[in-house]
Amino acid sequence: MDRRMKRILEILSDRDYCTAELLAQEIHTGTKTVRNLLKEINQEIEPYGAGILSKYGVGYFLNIQDHERYETYCRKSRACGFEEYLPSTSEERVQYLLEYLINRGTYVKLEELSESLFISKRTLTEDLKEVEQFLKKFNIRIIRKPNYGIRLEGKEFDTRLCIASFSGKRLHKGNESMDEIAAIVSLVLKENDFLITGAAYQNLVVHLYIAISRIMECHYVPMPEGLLDNPKERYEYHIAETIAAKLEERFHLSFPENEILYIAIHLAGKKMFLQEAGSGENVIITQEISDLVTAMLERVYDLFKFDFRSDLELRMILSQHLVPLSVRIRFDMDMKNPMLRDVKEKFCLSYTMACNAVTVLNEHFKVSLSEDEVAYFAFAFALALERKKTEIKKKNIILVCSSGRGSAQLLQYKYKNSFKDYIDDIIACDVGSLYKMDFSRYDYIFTTVPITLSVPLPILEVEYFLGDEDIVNVKKVLCAQKSFSVRNYYKRALFLPHLNFRTKTDVLRFMCQFVIEKKNLPEEFYESVLRRERVAKTAFGNQVAMPHAYKAMSSETFVCVGILDEPVEWGDQKIRAVFLVCIADKDHTSAELQHFYQLTASFLLSQKQIQELVKKQDYDAFIKAMTQMEETHPM
Repeated sequence: MDRRMKRILEILSDRDYCTAELLAQEIHTGTKTVRNLLKEINQEIEPYGAGILSKYGVGYFLNIQDHERYETYCRKSRACGFEEYLPSTSEERVQYLLEYLINRGTYVKLEELSESLFISKRTLTEDLKEVEQFLKKFNIRIIRKPNYGIRLEGKEFDTRLCIASFSGKRLHKGNESMDEIAAIVSLVLKENDFLITGAAYQNLVVHLYIAISRIMECHYVPMPEGLLDNPKERYEYHIAETIAAKLEERFHLSFPENEILYIAIHLAGKKMFLQEAGSGENVIITQEISDLVTAMLERVYDLFKFDFRSDLELRMILSQHLVPLSVRIRFDMDMKNPMLRDVKEKFCLSYTMACNAVTVLNEHFKVSLSEDEVAYFAFAFALALERKKTEIKKKNIILVCSSGRGSAQLLQYKYKNSFKDYIDDIIACDVGSLYKMDFSRYDYIFTTVPITLSVPLPILEVEYFLGDEDIVNVKKVLCAQKSFSVRNYYKRALFLPHLNFRTKTDVLRFMCQFVIEKKNLPEEFYESVLRRERVAKTAFGNQVAMPHAYKAMSSETFVCVGILDEPVEWGDQKIRAVFLVCIADKDHTSAELQHFYQLTASFLLSQKQIQELVKKQDYDAFIKAMTQMEETHPM
């Protein structure tokens, strides 16, 4: 029995008769809802010798035939109302306090709370600090008033987002109402060809369940200013109306227009955009969104030197994702990503690129996007990287031969024709002219004659007449990648054990200055790392942080590893290991850098490996563990 039904029973217990209109005013709902609630109350109390009867022109009254049985029912209801689960750990108490304070609404004294939880006031104060930190993310404050205690203050919209955040998973367990809401939502979305992801669907069901619960407790979402542009003309609003109508019928309550708009906002923030003919709705990508995507791809290029700026498919995926995301940002809605850990481990380079790309959004919208939201962008970059894998980076070749000019041109033509997918530019010359060549523009030398001159390029000796075996050998050379080894990136000289600093800034200042001197980096490298820290989180989880510079400044890719003797606060996490990653300022092939990031992520996410690292703080043990991981994850 919800609070509205209990209130109706209280009113009827104190009066002889009461009209539906008066009851509706008392519980802030419509008369139709009141009549439906009266039916439910009647069904519940009938087995206990009581019932709700009506008298035409007078109203409703509580008719008790068996006072003893009805009193038993009342005692049982009161007992159930005060039967409380007592949490035993700090985590459980924080969850309990969040639920209790949100549902209570009025002031409660700390003495009452500590006594009811059987904990000291000091322990309660520590738990409330965590509660306050959690609430802060949803713009909800704890109000303290002498002699009254504490209560929460925040907007209803934010309160519902908060409830969904701390109780979403728990609500799904054995909840018949959730199942019924899910069935209604699934049916309406299917009928309207409205596509959302599985995670977004679960999230929407949770928010609808919370909305219904809050409406039953007489808490309504007010009309925010500038909600959505022409909301009633939006496709989402019409779907929200259909969902609301079906929920009203099932749960006997009324959804005012504000609540329908609330559903529409959630739909707009969760929609998947697929370019399908005849979908009936245009996908509008504004100039603002287009400019943001351009800036995101520029920022990825600045740091990683992967050029996606002309990748139209990636641009469209990012743009379409930004349409619903801009709604979520506007209303502080966060969409959980059930694949977050898998994305970090299996698509670490894509995830790190996404982390860098969303700094544009963080600056533009003045927000800090969560790891869950970043992971959705990572999928788009992962697809773009896979496409790059299939692209062969064409090579420039110097072709050396001893024959006359006509024969040299013929040989040049043969190579261009046979290897057109592999060779961008090929120039022919004789051995005597080789010393005049600008070797920096070329990748290989193919020669039909011996070369005694010292040259800085690999030399492949070839036959004048190309046979099948020759073609295979040449293609192997042209497709070859550099040999990968973790030792290329993790050098002993850049392994810093037993660091003793108290703050994140102190750690970064020391490590940045160290690599500036060791690797001859520009002095602004430190400020570039701090700038990156200001616009995006770099705590990777598992006691690890992975800071980057804002843009690439090094001639090579390397990692400086710092191990702290004591943890430091790094945003909202405590960190013991810092992996300062420096990316080379040159165009990359995706395979090698992807493999480096994947191995690094596997190591950073391994609780066992990080515990061993911070315990031993030994380079040889670290590189051995990384090498073993490399052997089990070949390129």
